[in-house]
Amino acid sequence: MNNDSKVGAMVKAKCPQCHKGKLFTHPWWNIFKFDKMHDHCSECGLRYEREPGFFYGAMYVSYAFTVGIMLVGGFVIYNFFGDPEPLGYIIPIVLISLIFVPFNFRISRVLFLYLFSGIKYKNPKKD
Repeated sequence: MNNDSKVGAMVKAKCPQCHKGKLFTHPWWNIFKFDKMHDHCSECGLRYEREPGFFYGAMYVSYAFTVGIMLVGGFVIYNFFGDPEPLGYIIPIVLISLIFVPFNFRISRVLFLYLFSGIKYKNPKKD
C-alpha cells in the first residue's frame, strides 16, 4: 500500500497527518512496552494527544472489541465443544481476551485517533 492509503497507514499504525511517522515506540509483541506512544510525529511534528485525556475515549472502542471477542469466543465454544460447564466458557474466553490485550489496545487508539481526532491527511504532493 502506498503512503496515501488511509487504511494502510492505520494498519501500520502511522501518523494520521503524514502517514509516515510511527505512533508507537515499540512493537506490539513487546508485552512490557506495547502501550508506549510517541508524543509527536517524527516526520511532521503532529502532537498525537489532541487534548489532555484524549485517549480515554479509546476505552470505548476497546470495550467494543473485547465484547466482540467474548461473544465470538462463546459462540465458538458453544457450537464446537457442545455447551460445556461455565468454567469451560470462562477460562478460555478470559485467556483469549488477555492474549489480545496488546492488539486491542493499539487498534483502539489508532481507530480513535483516525476517526475522532479531526486530523486530515496532508498529501505532500499537493502542497
